[in-house]
Amino acid sequence: MMHLKNFAKSPTVEKSAYDNVEKDLQERLYILFSEASKQKFATILVLEGWAGSGKGDLLKSITTRLDPRKLRVYSLENSEQNNKTHHFLHEYWNRLPLYSENVIFDGSWYSRVSYEKQEKLINKREYQDAFKSILNFEETLHNDRYIILKYFLNISAKEQKKRFKKASEEGKKWMVSESDWKQFENYSNYERLFEEYLNKTDTQICPWNVVSAKNKYYCRIFVMESIIRILEEKLNLDSKQMLLVLKSQEQQAI
Repeated sequence: MMHLKNFAKSPTVEKSAYDNVEKDLQERLYILFSEASKQKFATILVLEGWAGSGKGDLLKSITTRLDPRKLRVYSLENSEQNNKTHHFLHEYWNRLPLYSENVIFDGSWYSRVSYEKQEKLINKREYQDAFKSILNFEETLHNDRYIILKYFLNISAKEQKKRFKKASEEGKKWMVSESDWKQFENYSNYERLFEEYLNKTDTQICPWNVVSAKNKYYCRIFVMESIIRILEEKLNLDSKQMLLVLKSQEQQAI
């Protein structure tokens, strides 16, 4: 069983240490996503986590070096005005990448389910049926040519409040929405809902990777290294060795 309290603390990584490895990690991501495209795989990166956990900054780090022609990023807001004329997975099916392309969901079918449960927009049966749909959805994609990478960024209630207050003090109130504060005010309820979907959908074919986001540099390194490790295994490729070869070729060309 996963408990988010076990992912509240993280090692301290200084900015200088992160800067020393950032470009190499980004180059290795470029190599691997390019190879995935060549092998006609489609990749889906799911970023979930608390409001204020740093998903936006993490996205920038991951996508800086990727080919924008083969990448789409979706941030689908939760709202009581969500279209109820289709199954809740409809909007995600319509945004799946083509083979050889990549999609990142900043917030996904998981945040949709947890939000609607918290706001009592769905009943108990609909809530349980949603998990069946999600598991079938992910299994269908996995059995095709899709690589699904799932990450949850965790911060404590104390850390979340600290970040919200800092944004306000720096004149960046626009960064923290009313629903973000509502999440903080109902932190324990959301924590229970998050843990429920993490445990219900942590499968062998589509496992969850939970990371403490208290230290943003540790979080970025952890996620990028994890993506690299998973893609290297899936694609049977050593991106570190390929990067060394490319660097050597560049030096010889000088």
